[in-house]
Amino acid sequence: MNEDKRYVEKQFYRVVINAPIETVWSELVNTKSPRPFFWNARWDTKSMAAGNRYRMVSNDDKVVAVIGDIIELEPPNKLVTTFQLTSLPDPASTVTYLLKKVDGGTEFSLVTEHIVAGSKSEKSMDQGAKFIVENFKAYVETGTVTFSARMMNALYGLMAPMTPKAMRAENWPLD
Repeated sequence: MNEDKRYVEKQFYRVVINAPIETVWSELVNTKSPRPFFWNARWDTKSMAAGNRYRMVSNDDKVVAVIGDIIELEPPNKLVTTFQLTSLPDPASTVTYLLKKVDGGTEFSLVTEHIVAGSKSEKSMDQGAKFIVENFKAYVETGTVTFSARMMNALYGLMAPMTPKAMRAENWPLD
């Protein structure tokens, strides 16, 4: 990391999901279908295993919003990835997903770190983490995300033809 940049301290986003840890884990790492709590993107990777690259790709495989590497995977408790938004020139940060059995279900934590302070990624990732945590809980518990998330996902679908060229999948191969 470039030492002359300031980085945001770790940011923690937590919620208790009323579901068994195995269910929560399965939904988090599902690579087969769009994840509405990830703006209808899905994990695209050779396999969910440490050392593999991944992309968060639109359901039509035309847009890549995030790229990174899977750093650590400890089912059903921990997933650590690098995380870089393809729409911004900022360096990759780190995102950690932690799951822990608690009374009432599973504590789900999303932790962000190594984000350049004052960058566009900082604002985007803060808003995104709040969206993911709130809507992941709703999705696991009810099978659907919040009304506002459904509207946002629909709007993104309508605006897909206007997606910046820099985010096109051909610019972000998996290998």
